[in-house]
Amino acid sequence: MASDPVATVLRQFPFPVSCALFSFVSASLPQSCHLLGTWGDQDKVYPWMSVTKLVTSRTILGAVENGVLDLDQPFSHLPGVSEPRPVSVADLLAHRSGLDYEKREFTRATHSRRVYSNSGYEILGELLSQRSGVPFATWVAEMVFSPLGIKRKMRGSPAWGMHGSLRELLAFAFEAACPRFLSRELFAAWSRSDGMALPGVVPGYGFHRDNAWGLGCEIRAAKDPHWTLPDSSPDTYGHFGQSGSFLWVDPAAHLGAVFLGQEPFGALHKRLWVQLNRVLREVAETAQEA
Repeated sequence: MASDPVATVLRQFPFPVSCALFSFVSASLPQSCHLLGTWGDQDKVYPWMSVTKLVTSRTILGAVENGVLDLDQPFSHLPGVSEPRPVSVADLLAHRSGLDYEKREFTRATHSRRVYSNSGYEILGELLSQRSGVPFATWVAEMVFSPLGIKRKMRGSPAWGMHGSLRELLAFAFEAACPRFLSRELFAAWSRSDGMALPGVVPGYGFHRDNAWGLGCEIRAAKDPHWTLPDSSPDTYGHFGQSGSFLWVDPAAHLGAVFLGQEPFGALHKRLWVQLNRVLREVAETAQEA
């Protein structure tokens, strides 16, 4: 509708996009998520790119909870990395291992800088497969997708290989806000800052002295500029992907949103996501007043 402020922003994208907004009462009440609106095709399949890391990290934490992996016990050698160095699963999840963005080599000292690393997440997938003898994609299906009713399979890189629809990402987002299948302790580690206050770069948004991260989620903290709404709670968590995708949850506002698009992230996304997140907040406020 012409009067729909969200649709008005989305029409500025010259390619297919889909978006959804939801509210929730409490992270401790798994059935409290309430859909406030969807826009675009809910069943069109889009690339998720780095939003995949949220699925991978939840899978890894599920394996930790089941005793297959240890969160803090360092590995002396990582698959495909020639230099021996003690690095833990938690280090890899929170991008604090010092591994390069793409190459399987160390470019920084461990715990000295937040180096966003695709290679670290691909190593996590291999470590779980090696330890269990079960393919990583099977772990994803059993730990994350099947319990949520998602029939799609993880294909390709654990760092960026997922494709799926808005409906599927929304099902995952409800779990990301109000967990049913992860302990309270591990959910907190996943969705809150690890407290290390490490400097680093958020791809596309530049350097931050405290590039806050949890064991999977990027944390808003005091980052500026950022891909979430400027007045979001510092506790807002989630991830965005270079496919032009995002998932965020603001626990203070009890809101969450997901976005998928057909074209790679660029200047248009940076400009319009600010507008989009602002009108999503306005829609939520109107719904609360009704």
